[in-house]
Amino acid sequence: MSDEGTKSTSTADDGMKNPGWAGETGEFDLSESEVRGVDYVGEQPTEGWDAGGVTAYPYQRAERDPEAPLFEGPYRERLEKILRRYPNRRAALLPVLNLAQEIRGHLSQEALERVAEVVGETPATVRGVATFYTMYNKRPVGRHLIQVCTNVSCNLCGGHDVFKSFLEHTGAEPGTISEDGEFTVIEAECLGACGFPTVVQINDRYFENVEPEHVPEILARLRASGTAPASDGGTDRASSGPGLETESRWEPEAKSRSKPTSKKPRGEG
Repeated sequence: MSDEGTKSTSTADDGMKNPGWAGETGEFDLSESEVRGVDYVGEQPTEGWDAGGVTAYPYQRAERDPEAPLFEGPYRERLEKILRRYPNRRAALLPVLNLAQEIRGHLSQEALERVAEVVGETPATVRGVATFYTMYNKRPVGRHLIQVCTNVSCNLCGGHDVFKSFLEHTGAEPGTISEDGEFTVIEAECLGACGFPTVVQINDRYFENVEPEHVPEILARLRASGTAPASDGGTDRASSGPGLETESRWEPEAKSRSKPTSKKPRGEG
């Protein structure tokens, strides 16, 4: 992985360095990969590491196969490691659902029934859990699942305009798959990055300080590379196994970071 263009830069007269993903790095001149320990972690094998880290895999991937068999080959090995991590099979329900979604991209009724067999629960119980969490896709989605935060902080900073821009430039309706199969765009409740509105999560990666005019660039790079894009303030691709990528955060150029001051909350004015 190349670190060119990823060094922390001062963003204030007092010399504090905060490019978003690194926090205050003070005197240290660190790249994102150094902050995150990407080189130290290395590739994530499909079969998983030991039981301690086997559940810490991103499960919303661009590369997946909706027709793939569940829990076979190296995935079977990882499933066994997951099951050994818990006192009983029922306790492993969430990570087993994660694994099923990682493989296929969504949880069909057939997948839920297979998970129910694995953990020894009824299909109704497993479906009840899967439908409780918005992080599980109950229907197919595009290769890139774009979740735009429109909660309070992002809403006040133009989150709905960003959402509309993604819909316009992908040609998709909310929650549907674009004609090219690449994108699904949905609204998300708080993504936990309120200091960098508008925040957008694309698969397992965060994009911060996104404004409507940044959307075409983000989509163009996604279409071109099939991966989350780098930028002058972001990172190059960090491969972490077949079709997997470590989380990274994208930022627009400094000149585009100003926030609109005339935005009003939805429903006002």
